[in-house]
Amino acid sequence: MGFQGVVSRAIDARGLLDCAALTPLHHPSSELIVNNNAHDDNCVLMPWVGFGTYRLGKRQSRTATLEALKSGYRQIDTAFIYGGQTTELEVGKTLQDALQMGVIQSREDVFITTKQWREYHGYDASMKCLELSLERLGVDYVDMWMMHWPGPCFESRDKRQTVSSENAATEDDPWLHAKEGMGVNEIAAVRADTWRAMEDAYRRGKTRSIAVSNFTIKHLETLKETATLWPPAVNQIESHPYYPQNDLIDYCQKEGIVVQAYAALGGQDGTKAKWKALGGKLFESAPVLEASERLHKTPAQILLRWSLQRNCAIVPKTCDPDRMKENSDIFDFELSEEEMKAIANLSEGVGDGEGRLCWRTEKLRMLDIIP
Repeated sequence: MGFQGVVSRAIDARGLLDCAALTPLHHPSSELIVNNNAHDDNCVLMPWVGFGTYRLGKRQSRTATLEALKSGYRQIDTAFIYGGQTTELEVGKTLQDALQMGVIQSREDVFITTKQWREYHGYDASMKCLELSLERLGVDYVDMWMMHWPGPCFESRDKRQTVSSENAATEDDPWLHAKEGMGVNEIAAVRADTWRAMEDAYRRGKTRSIAVSNFTIKHLETLKETATLWPPAVNQIESHPYYPQNDLIDYCQKEGIVVQAYAALGGQDGTKAKWKALGGKLFESAPVLEASERLHKTPAQILLRWSLQRNCAIVPKTCDPDRMKENSDIFDFELSEEEMKAIANLSEGVGDGEGRLCWRTEKLRMLDIIP
């Protein structure tokens, strides 16, 4: 059972998604195929609109997720690290609540995405990470397992502590305190081992598809050299009008990688000073407000629709039941070509990388410095 506005895309049995299935105006019942193996005919269907759980409190992880399921959402996006490693457990409890209440009829009714955390990079550690996620979620498999971050884990963020010279040369080095074995010259090989674990997890039925998050073109090209399952089903990235990532999206679509945009509304990490420097919040920008008035839709709906018309799936988050419905009610209108361009032009004059709003405290947030 779904709701007006839930759209899925098929993911093939390899866990990859078929970009060719998209049309400019998606029908509410259409689906996305996300597949990882071009030689496997088994397709996985992923909703276009998922429910995000990033930065939900412990109680909200349960109450808001249940409300989202009641509202018709059928994809829940979570991660090993969310909520200080508590969110997965609360999502798992929510799934049991939803089953007992008859909100869903079976586990198969919900597309569950979770993410491997960088502390568990490497083959054995990644396998352990997945087993912990499955245990917390109370399921035998997930529908999509993502590599959350292409960079290293840090032993400490306390610059008073000493580190090995192989990882950092000075106190200003962003690789300071990188975990042993995850130095600047090692991280690409470590990612390859993590992906190998993900490939085996897929083959063992622990996940129906495998994917990545926050990967640049360089990271994808490097991973492709050693991968035996290609391409990743999805690359989940920050993308919004101030940080559109056009080249990366074009690359992914050519490779058959579905792009899933997080922070499509701008995200929660931007400071007042940052928003001011960019020209104001996206909700308040002239082209968004003009489209909102013409189409009788909210600014949030305009921004989410903008992402969809760029063939990007989305995972908006809210605790408000009315806004949950609002965020999904984006399939009965279409932005004109002029409106799409006007919103896209909000990135004009924004310096390279200056529109990035997420991962504000991460030393390696500008991903191109990660090999």
